[in-house]
Amino acid sequence: MMQFGIVGALGRMGRAIATRAASHAGTQNFASLQLTAPIEYAAHPDLGKTYRAVTGIGFDAEIVPLAKAKIPSGGLIDFSHASTVIESLRKAAETGAPVVVGTTGFTPEQRKALEAMATKIPLIIASNMAIGVNVLFALVEQAGRALAPHGFDPEVMEIHHNLKKDSPSGTAVTIKEGLLRAYGFDESHVLYGREGMIGERKQEEVGVMALRGGDVVGDHTVYFLGNGERIEIKHQATNRDTFAAGALAALKFLQGKKPGLYSMKDVLGLN
Repeated sequence: MMQFGIVGALGRMGRAIATRAASHAGTQNFASLQLTAPIEYAAHPDLGKTYRAVTGIGFDAEIVPLAKAKIPSGGLIDFSHASTVIESLRKAAETGAPVVVGTTGFTPEQRKALEAMATKIPLIIASNMAIGVNVLFALVEQAGRALAPHGFDPEVMEIHHNLKKDSPSGTAVTIKEGLLRAYGFDESHVLYGREGMIGERKQEEVGVMALRGGDVVGDHTVYFLGNGERIEIKHQATNRDTFAAGALAALKFLQGKKPGLYSMKDVLGLN
């Protein structure tokens, strides 16, 4: 049995992960999954209630704040908030339990602090847990290395629901970082949006555009624009179950691993 906890258990992603775990417990991929630590922020009105009573999802563990949580041996999946994730990692480090972080919107300083915790626990920090998106990351970097010498202009477009708070999305940022590596550029070559008389597109430029509206779970398209031809690599998520499946696969991968910073490439064997 793999017992685990979810930080942000009553959020959209927390519920999706719990639903996935409940529906796949006893399958070939997951012999037995048990949510024993549904965790929410300290002032949440549903603390002390059972997870099943609040959500209707088949786990009877009591919803608790992080400070009072007993971290399961299987570890934590954190989809909470960029400002609080470090506390989850510190709590997990008390027992060495693994952690999968799917939260986005970190500052460089926050990201550095999180990665430093990998000396104490097995850790994965991923901007997007979907299996297909992580294959897209690899394809984009491979395509960029091949197309950069031939003058193809790279552009990134992402679309998300109207409740999303950070922009560009963490997934778009990861795509951008792969393009910068492939083209040999740095952050000074990135243009976020375009407005007014900005002149011709620079040759050494990566454009990143964000749209918001409706209930779009997440669309990401990478364009390689050449003279007389273009290539588009696109991923569309139609529900959050794709992220939940990837998060659980990542946590399963970390079972028994030594402390260290792992990635979804490791989970998928893409390294």
